[in-house]
Amino acid sequence: MRLLETIPGVDRASACAIMVEVGTDLSSFPKAKHLAAWAGLCPGNRESAGKRCHAPTRRGSKVLRSVLVECAHGAVRTHQCQFRGYHQALTVRRGYRRAIVATAHKMLRVIFAILRDGTPYRDPVTDCEAMLVKRNAPRWIRLLRDHGVLQRGPDGTMRIHFA
Repeated sequence: MRLLETIPGVDRASACAIMVEVGTDLSSFPKAKHLAAWAGLCPGNRESAGKRCHAPTRRGSKVLRSVLVECAHGAVRTHQCQFRGYHQALTVRRGYRRAIVATAHKMLRVIFAILRDGTPYRDPVTDCEAMLVKRNAPRWIRLLRDHGVLQRGPDGTMRIHFA
């Protein structure tokens, strides 16, 4: 459950609902697309005479689908997140509601990978470690200076002083 909370837009209640619906054993779903089909988040596929026609999404777990759509709404409002850019690109072409369902589908594929591998979510767009260092570096430098580890040299540069 803690692994799912690392995804933008997924809080504790949503993670619980996802775990209840999907479970911890993913052996019944060989690939992420099988889980997405079971959840009812796969795009519809209707073809006639070689032409692809618009079709609704498949039937599936109503609870899981509604939870993922709500999580997608939250993820879309998160700045510097891959889901926000994905949704914005799709909204121009397909409209807001279809883009939200497509974002929920993408989130479910990410959830499948996280549960399968047992690793926390890492956004490919944002380097979280760099953001953490950028945010905390001034405080770290101030604390080092207060404890006498960093000292200013005669030329203005900072030097490490080990006592």
